[in-house]
Amino acid sequence: MLKLAGACLLIAGSTGFGFCIWRDLDKRAAQLKLLERTFIMLASEAGYSRLPLPDGLLRIGGRLEGALGESLRRVGLRVRAEPGVTLKEAWRELMPQYLAQTCLEEKEKRLVLTFPEYTGFSDGNMQLTALEQFSGELGQAAKTARQEADNGKKTILSVSAAGGLLLAILLF
Repeated sequence: MLKLAGACLLIAGSTGFGFCIWRDLDKRAAQLKLLERTFIMLASEAGYSRLPLPDGLLRIGGRLEGALGESLRRVGLRVRAEPGVTLKEAWRELMPQYLAQTCLEEKEKRLVLTFPEYTGFSDGNMQLTALEQFSGELGQAAKTARQEADNGKKTILSVSAAGGLLLAILLF
C-alpha cells in the first residue's frame, strides 16, 4: 500500500513539475504580449498626442499595473527629473530590474533593452515608424512564444507524466 502511494506521489510530482515548466512558457508568451501592447500604446501616444517619449512612458506607466508600469514610470521620471540623463541611460539602468522578474529568454531581454535605439528621431513620422517597427518585433516574439507554449503543452505534460511513471516502475 505504501509503495502504491509512493508511486502515485512520484507520478503526481513529475506531472506537477511538467506543469510548472509549461506555465513558465505560457507566462513568457503573456509577458511578451503585454510588452507589445505597451509599445503600441507608446506609439499611439507619440503619434497622436505628440507627447515626448518620457511623458508617454509616464502616462502609460500610470495606466499599467504591476512591475512593468512601475518601471516605465521610473524611467520617465528619471529622464524628466534629472537634466542630462538620456532615455537610453535611464532605460539601460532601470529596465534590467524589471526584466530580471520576467520569464523572458535572454534574446528577448536584449530586444527590450534595445528600445532606446529606436528613439531619438526629430521627425515625428520617423519616430512613429520606428516605434511601430519595435512593437512589431515584440509582436513576432510574442507570437513565437505563444506557438511554443501551445505546441509544448501536450509534449511537456506527457513526457513528465511518463517520466514519473518510469521512475515509479524502476524504483518499485
